[in-house]
Amino acid sequence: MSETIQELRERIDAIDDQIHDLIMERVEIVEKIGAIKAAEGSGFAVRPVREVEILRRLWNRHKGPLNRDVLIRLWRELISACTNLETPMNVAVYVPENGRANLNIARDYFGSYTPMLPCRSVNLVMKELTQGEANIALLSMSNENQGCWWYALAQDLSRSVSVVAKLPMTKEASAYGEGRTLFALAKAPFEPSGDDRTLVVVETDGTLSLSTVDLEMKALGLPTSALYDSFAPDMMRKAYLMEVEGYLKPDDTRLNAFYKKEEGKITLIRVIGGFPVPFIAS
Repeated sequence: MSETIQELRERIDAIDDQIHDLIMERVEIVEKIGAIKAAEGSGFAVRPVREVEILRRLWNRHKGPLNRDVLIRLWRELISACTNLETPMNVAVYVPENGRANLNIARDYFGSYTPMLPCRSVNLVMKELTQGEANIALLSMSNENQGCWWYALAQDLSRSVSVVAKLPMTKEASAYGEGRTLFALAKAPFEPSGDDRTLVVVETDGTLSLSTVDLEMKALGLPTSALYDSFAPDMMRKAYLMEVEGYLKPDDTRLNAFYKKEEGKITLIRVIGGFPVPFIAS
């Protein structure tokens, strides 16, 4: 005998109670982890690698008609809420005058209730991250002639700030983010997740073409897969922001080999971080 609508609704109510109980149990465990971290003095709660490991596991085990993008959205809210219990997050977001799509992407990933600090300039975003209340900064490639943040990051010899994520993570978020790409920066190192891309800044004296740089990097075992931006610090030099497949340490020997091979022509080559491969690329 088939179940009635009322009986099915009662089953849903029971399942909702179970889900709620498990969420409360999860929060209790998060609080214990937070206490351990506090005792150890590790105050930064945002761990992009740990978070993406959770999401990948759920993405791969998911079955049924519920869209995977919706699943990720649900867990992003839960993860962000739990992270805020450990350390309150403040996200500085570059918001140009021509739209608020960047805020949509930020809220999708960092949660509806995480405080956002909209900034009209790149410099203000970086100031909030390095000197203000923000512990995450979100910047895009479209900086409207307000400076080149990734080139400035490559000049930072202390390497106190790194790119740690690329947003959006899903196709759904990409749609209401109007196709924009944001990079998340934090005062934390970029760590490997098992499926990553590394961002490398290459500056030349102007005598090496982009195609030559690309070919020579590939020949050294550095498979470049995207060019995100270019910047001219002066009349001669040209800098490129390139994506390399896999995880590279800042002192990767292949980068050093490339620098030495073209010594004088390559004026700077530096890893500025990277990101776990988004689900949108899956």
